[in-house]
Amino acid sequence: MASFDRATIIGVGLIGGSLGLALRARHLVQEVVGVSRAEKTIAAARDRGAIDRGTVDPMAGVAGADLVILATPPDLVVPMAQRVLPYLRPGAVLTDVASVKAEIVRSVEALVGPQSRVMFVGGHPMAGTEGRGVTAASATLFEGTAYLFTPTPRTDPGTLERLSALARSLGAAPVTLDPQDHDRTVALTSHLPYLVAVALMGITQTATPAAGPAFLGATRVARSPVELWAQICRLNRESILGALRVFREELTRLEGALGNGDRLTTMLENARKARLRLVEPPAPREMT
Repeated sequence: MASFDRATIIGVGLIGGSLGLALRARHLVQEVVGVSRAEKTIAAARDRGAIDRGTVDPMAGVAGADLVILATPPDLVVPMAQRVLPYLRPGAVLTDVASVKAEIVRSVEALVGPQSRVMFVGGHPMAGTEGRGVTAASATLFEGTAYLFTPTPRTDPGTLERLSALARSLGAAPVTLDPQDHDRTVALTSHLPYLVAVALMGITQTATPAAGPAFLGATRVARSPVELWAQICRLNRESILGALRVFREELTRLEGALGNGDRLTTMLENARKARLRLVEPPAPREMT
């Protein structure tokens, strides 16, 4: 059963395209409208089955939509919200997918205003690959992942539950976090791992036949789009600096443990047990 009548996705790249594919495959909306700056992207999204129709005009794209998802790069979320808000229907739900939340939530809520007819909830699906564009999109991208929501005291509880139910229908587990807590958390679990991959590639500089699965897996995300990560690092700079400090301290502990067999074994065993407690998402599968 459809959760929304019409969903408009502004930005039909990897995440936006995957959302469109998943929404349509699971019949969670009656219609998906895609918005992009390029006609060729709209055509590619339509050919992939990620959207029913598309437009290069954001204002026309959001007309009549009861769900609007801002799947643009982080720098464009607030300007795009400002641009389309006057054209949203009363009662429409507005959300985003950016991996930095505090500044975006604060700014969009200021635009929406306390008495708005539009319901805004910040969102961040913890899903993705190093691929880019709608050609890399997958209807199963969100299965077994966390879908983070960042409500504030102004958030309508009913709207939050409605989006949480939608996340569950995508195969994801909804998690609510304060926007500031979100940014500190993902600095450790998402942004730091990317920078570690960058550092590993920085010290090797080139491909080597000695690169085994551990190295290749640890550096996979270094292939991700640079322009996107440059924005994330700038927008979440303070939280990332804190994560780097914690990581540096842990490296120092490991360095010291190398001269103490028992201490090193304890650290390695603790890490192994902690990793075993993490729940692995299911392998992606094609929707039929």
